[in-house]
Order: sequence, then C-alpha cells, then structure tokens
Amino acid sequence: MKKKQKQKFSPEQEKYLKAYFENEADANKHMTFANTLTAGFLLILFFLYLFRVFDLHEAQRLFILIAFPIAIGILTSPLIFYFFHRKSLSKPNFKYFVVFSFVFVTALLYIIIPKHVLLAWALCIIIVNHYYNPKLGWLVFGVSMVSLLLAMYASMFVGEYDPHFLGNGVIIVDEIVYIDGISERYAMLHRMLLEGENRYLKVFLYYYLTRGAVLALIFFVSNSLNMRTYKLLTKEIHVSSEQQKTKTELEVAKEIQINTLPVEFVTNKDIEIQAELKAAKEVGGDFYDYYMLDDEHAAIVIADVSGKGIPAAMLMMKTITCFKNYISVKKTPAEIMRLVNKAIYEGNDSKMFVTAFLAIINTKNGLVKFANAGHNPPLVGSYPNFRFLKCSSGFVLGGLQEAFVTDEEFTLQNGEQITLYTDGITEAMNEKREQYGEDRFLALANAKEYSCLLEFHLELKDDIYKFVGNAEQSDDMTYITLKYHGDKYEYKEKMFKATQEEIPNMLGFFEEFSNEYKFEKSFVNNLKVVGDELLSNVVKYSYEDSNENIYLRLLYNIDRKEFIITIIDTGKEFNPFDVENAPVDENYKNREPGGLGILIVKKLMSEYAYDRVNNKNIVTLKKRF
Repeated sequence: MKKKQKQKFSPEQEKYLKAYFENEADANKHMTFANTLTAGFLLILFFLYLFRVFDLHEAQRLFILIAFPIAIGILTSPLIFYFFHRKSLSKPNFKYFVVFSFVFVTALLYIIIPKHVLLAWALCIIIVNHYYNPKLGWLVFGVSMVSLLLAMYASMFVGEYDPHFLGNGVIIVDEIVYIDGISERYAMLHRMLLEGENRYLKVFLYYYLTRGAVLALIFFVSNSLNMRTYKLLTKEIHVSSEQQKTKTELEVAKEIQINTLPVEFVTNKDIEIQAELKAAKEVGGDFYDYYMLDDEHAAIVIADVSGKGIPAAMLMMKTITCFKNYISVKKTPAEIMRLVNKAIYEGNDSKMFVTAFLAIINTKNGLVKFANAGHNPPLVGSYPNFRFLKCSSGFVLGGLQEAFVTDEEFTLQNGEQITLYTDGITEAMNEKREQYGEDRFLALANAKEYSCLLEFHLELKDDIYKFVGNAEQSDDMTYITLKYHGDKYEYKEKMFKATQEEIPNMLGFFEEFSNEYKFEKSFVNNLKVVGDELLSNVVKYSYEDSNENIYLRLLYNIDRKEFIITIIDTGKEFNPFDVENAPVDENYKNREPGGLGILIVKKLMSEYAYDRVNNKNIVTLKKRF
C-alpha cells in the first residue's frame, strides 16, 4: 500500500498556518474559560432550583436536577483537558469539541427554560469569531438552527410552561392552571389540534422562523466581520512576512558591511591607526579601510555611498573591492580614484554616487599625498592646534564617466594626526534638530591632549552620543584616524593564550620590555602587579572556560616619557574598572571580589580606559614618568 505523502507548503504558507493555529489554540483557551464561567453560572442556578427558590412542577424540577449536572460536566470537560493535556488546545479537532459543547448545553437549557435562554443562541454564533474561520461559523449556524427547532418542540413537552408554545393553560373559575406532565401536555396539544388550534405549526411559523431570522441576521453580520478579520489576518501575516524578509536581508547586509571593515588596527613606532563605525538602524554605505603598502607607506580611505539600504550596501562592497584592487604606492591617490570611478560608474543603474577621501602617508617623513572626491575635509594637527585641512573638494565617484579629482599633499609633523570622517559625524542631530557641526568637533579635538587615539575616539563617540541624546540616528557615524609618531615611539606586541598558566609569561613580556628601556626596578614591580591583576580578571571573567588569545601591546613614548599598555581580548563584555571600590580602611571581607586589586591599578597608573569595539574588550593604561 502506497504511503500518503505529507503535503508540502511554501515558507509563506508555513508562516500563515503557524499564525493561524496559534490563534486557534488561543481561541480554544478562551472558549474553555468561557465554558467554565457558564458552568459556574449554571451551578448557582442548580442550587437555586435544588432549594426550591423557583416554584416548579416536581417532574420538571427533577428533570432540571438531572440535566444541569450533565450540562456543567460537559462545559467543564475542556478545562480538564487544559490542565492535564494542554497540547489538546492546539489539536485541529479540539475547537469542535469546545464550541459544540457550548451549543449542546444551550440546546439542553433551552428545552428546560426556553424563556430565559434565547440570547444564548446568539452567543453560540458570536463566540465563533474568535477562530477567524468562516467555515466553522457556517457549521455552527446550521447546527444552531436545527438544534433550536428540536429544542423548541422538546420544550413544549418537558420544559418550563411557556404560554408562547402551549397557550394560556386551562382556566378553572378565574384561576389559570398550567399543565406540566408530559402526557397531559401531549393530550392538550392533541385536543387543540382537533379543535383547529395547531400549536406545532404556530410555534414553527411565529416563533421558530422569527427567532431563526434574528439569529440569521446576527450570523451574517458576525460572519462578515469574521471574514474581514480573516482577510486582515492573512494580509497582516503576508506583510509581516515581507517585513521580516526585508529585515533579515538588511541584517545580513549590515553584517556584511561590518565584517568587511578591518578589526585590527596598526600601532608601531611610526604610526598609529584607529577607526570606528556606528551604523544607523538602516544599512548605509559608509566604510573605512587602511592598507600597509610597504615598509614606508600606509594608506587610509573613507567613503560614503549615497542612499540607504541594500543597494547602498552593494555599491559600498563594490567600492571597497575596487580600492583594494587598485591601491598601490606606484599610483597617486588621484590615479587610484579615477580607476575606482570608472569601475563603479559602469553598471551603476541606480545612479548612486560615492564621496571618498584617500590619503597615502610616508611613515618615515610624514608626507601625506591625498585626493578628495566630494568628501568632508579631514581634521589634522595636534593639541592645541587642530584644524580642518584646506583642500579642493573634487567631484563624487560614480556620478560621471570621468573623475574630476586632483592630487594634493601636506606634511604631518611628529605627533600630528589626520582624521577622516563622514557627514554622519558633523550632521548628527539632537532632539531640537540641531547639528553636531564642525565647530563642536574642532573644539573637542582641541579641548585637551589625548594620551592615545583610542582615548580620542572614545571622547568623540561619547560627546556625539551625549549631544544626540534620545534622537534617532539617521546616518552612519564613521571616522578613521592616523597618528604620525616619527621616531618617538618604541613598540612591541605579542599574543598569548588566555589561561592562568600563561600569565607568568605575559608578566615576563612586561619585564623584558621594561628592562630593555631601563625602567626603574620599582616601576617594573608595580607593572607586574598591574598586569597580574588585569590579566587574571580577563582570564577569569571575560573568557571563563574558553581558552582563546589575549593580545598585549606595549608602547614607550621616549620624548614624553609615557608608557602605554593595551590589553585586547575577544571574550564576553567585561569592564574591570566598573568594580566598586570601598575605601582601603574598610573591612576587606565586605569588599567586592577584585575591588582591592583594581584600586591598586588605578593608584599605580596615571590614566586608564576601557572600551568595547568590534566585539573586543580593550583596556588602555598609561603611566607618565
């Protein structure tokens, strides 16, 4: 026998079905509670009939006392499934059980007390709207109409005496006597039929059809709302699916954008390079890059693609690839720009363009050759004489077949830097729609002397965030800085395994570097204390059980007599300087773990800083002699 294959659905159909069945399970849950609430109401009525609050014929009262417990049991049975087998709520057939149990109980009650249960038939139809299922609505309507007719005729014999069905009873000397026995009612109806009074036909014509018409009206109004909600649900799922698809594509594009950027930056005795990109919510086209062309030349580039979203990200990727392919020390910046322009102009159907700034630096003498293609002028100089470089603006790349850019040059002096940035920095807006601006940027650069580029970048980022406040970021904020040291720095770096056993080797690296430059013995000892505390924290709190690498960078500024330590790890986010330190004279037993060690680190070093960049913890320490 051939096995029946499971029906396959498209991803969009799968999402619709999932949302539909989730709603169905939720509707089953609410119907279960509605049934239980109704059962509670019936339980109150049951006790009222039991204690003869209502005056009823004994046979009718007995029927009520039997029927009510049955009705209560039927109504509460879905609740039992809910508590003991909750998965039943999501079964396709459970809705029929929970809905038709309500219909059945309504019919049962209508037989007993027809005058008081008429509105319950409307509830049977209305409650189905929870399911957004028009077919179920039609089914409940049909069953309700049939049940109403059957219950109406059954009520004529066993229900509470209803003059609408049976007439006004038998009059004996100004007293109305209601006939309650089943056989007596049958005899009375039969006698009335022989006398020409057909109560069966009258009940059908005058009561069933009119009440059925009201139920039909309620059903069609309710069903039209049900259909509208059903269509809205389908549309919402479709829109949600498209939005999720677009969101996923944007997240992938943003991830590609971030992953194409360099994550390791240069620090040596000649130059230091740091960069930062804070992407807006929507994928943009900002990027930065740097290239070590040979032992004497380095290049930095920054660009901003017009537009947002995936097209901008794609053009950004193409531009990055073009710069990587064409950049060379044998070409001038303008020549490289022209080659990039030609490559991105071809096939640029979206008519987007790219602003870019490319600088090639001679790391031995500080000579900077650059070309500007419609980009912001860079910030150059050193404290307290930073300035915006006066240069030609050029024309954007990709806009025309020919690139109108020129080669220019200037020289960085020892200790000076060049910062390239996008307009997301200067045009960042606060809630008052005020821009951050070039003046504020320049004022921050000249506010103080920064110990390293990382500190400068952190100050800039914090200042922009403080200025913007709660205003939504509309553009990427990107900047890259190259600092020219000349011969002022001596530098060493090394990678170690992030284990406790490797810490002595790391401290030995500190000692080796310190002895090479004849640091005082007391400083070397203090340095080992600082290193032991911070490195132990990294291994213990940042990496925990994993054994990855710790990157150590040691720099000594000979002219300024400054010693800078950089510790970089890829573990989980952990800022050692966030540990609250109690005063030294307090009871050490109440001190937070690590607090005393970090307090010593802060006392021994002149400056300290922490940042989380590109999923890396970066700790920077500086000691002035």
